[in-house]
Amino acid sequence: MTSAFARLRRLLPFLVSGVVITLFMAWGLPLILTSKGSSARGEPRLYWLSMPLKPVADERPGAIGIDIGATAASMSTIVVHRGMLSDWYIVQASRIGGTWPTGTVIELQLENAMREVERTPPATVVVAPPPAEATSFARIDTGLSGWPFRAFASESWYRPANLPDGHVPVPETRHCWNLGLVDGQLLLVPMRPLWFGLVGDIVFWSSACWASVAFPLAIRQRRREKYGRCGKCGYAADSHAVKRPELCSECGTPYARDPLGFAHSPEMHFQNAYVWIIFVSSLDIMLTWKILDRGGVEVNPVANAVIEAWGMQGAIAFKFALMMWVIVACEILARLKRSAGRFLAGAAIVISASPVVWSLFLLVVHEFFPE
Repeated sequence: MTSAFARLRRLLPFLVSGVVITLFMAWGLPLILTSKGSSARGEPRLYWLSMPLKPVADERPGAIGIDIGATAASMSTIVVHRGMLSDWYIVQASRIGGTWPTGTVIELQLENAMREVERTPPATVVVAPPPAEATSFARIDTGLSGWPFRAFASESWYRPANLPDGHVPVPETRHCWNLGLVDGQLLLVPMRPLWFGLVGDIVFWSSACWASVAFPLAIRQRRREKYGRCGKCGYAADSHAVKRPELCSECGTPYARDPLGFAHSPEMHFQNAYVWIIFVSSLDIMLTWKILDRGGVEVNPVANAVIEAWGMQGAIAFKFALMMWVIVACEILARLKRSAGRFLAGAAIVISASPVVWSLFLLVVHEFFPE
């Protein structure tokens, strides 16, 4: 029981990360794209028609046969928009009779010759209002969001447009949080859970988080086991040793000759510190680009000279070259004196983080106090 509880406790951070990423992919990222002017709604991909039970006869004087226009007006349609992060199903009631799609619909596929294929709308899409409200609405939009599965849904119910200028009335939103209009588009946070997709997204992102941690650890452990491990007693030599010893220090057994020993490198001393150095250096590059894009100037004379000579591409190359030089210096110094290498790695993090903090402060001040 204790072992199972400990295993669950180790998996809890990955589960929480999976839930957070699932909500971000379903709520946060579509909102960010819409607020920046990039619609999360894709272009219309499919047109589904619900055919009337029987063609409408042409009742005009002297006319014989079927009234094509009236027959088309008696069709209810479903227009499908499919994007990377969301799908939208726009259900339009017929203009004559106000009928809604029922059962299967007809999808028109324009290939060598137009052919009709029967489709069934997803169960998560609202294709018709309740019978008591069938004549009160003319259009229902259902938005499904999430990745890789659709985890949440929102609904926009439109009443018939009786306005003389033909403008579409403001819809009634259901199962969502309406944040208002942005560039003529409704900013909706879907709240109706789609349980199959929601659980699938959480499992997918939790597994991805676990794999992103477990695989590097497994590779690192395998590397440690292969480097300097005695084949007789299993004793492992120091993983930080620059050169593998010839004899096992535990039992004295000679190590087997490794023909690829020249290609094996010892374990790095301060992997976590190097990750932080790369992270803060990357932030420094991105924030510098943002400040320059807003009309700011580079106060570091060396970086300013690099930018003036080679542009931002040169600045990025210079920054990463400097970063690699610091990492190599830390490794060389750690092989002579480990504490000195650790001090250099920590100092590099602090020095690299200082301009990041200052740049963030400048951007916040400029954003909220532009004057």
